[in-house]
Amino acid sequence: MGPNLRNCPICGRVFAHQGRDICNKCLEKEDDDYAVVRRYVRDHPGASVSEVAEATGIDEDKILQFLRDGRLITKGLSYTTMCERCGKTISSGKFCETCLKQLGAEIKGIIPSSRQVQEEVKPRGKVKERMHIKDEDF
Repeated sequence: MGPNLRNCPICGRVFAHQGRDICNKCLEKEDDDYAVVRRYVRDHPGASVSEVAEATGIDEDKILQFLRDGRLITKGLSYTTMCERCGKTISSGKFCETCLKQLGAEIKGIIPSSRQVQEEVKPRGKVKERMHIKDEDF
């Protein structure tokens, strides 16, 4: 099966989807923007999102997306967001540590561990398997 082709939601170009939802050119631009924001926040700790956007020329929404993606944390930015599950104030990402742990435990409860799978595959009772060499007359 060929590559999964999609249109980039930012620039409209057709690209082969490989796990990212944007084309390589837009991904490079996003990475460049992130580097600029990261450098500014490092050099100006405590700056607000609007200050960073004004100083770097990078859109506030993109900076907020970096925070939601967990690429930035608010130690250097005066910004907080809410956990999407419980509403607790967090500094980055989408979920607080408590909810992340709970979600991880729920996922582990749904998906069997490799040990459980191995135990289910083991035959029950006595099974004798012997290997033999076939006698062949040449």
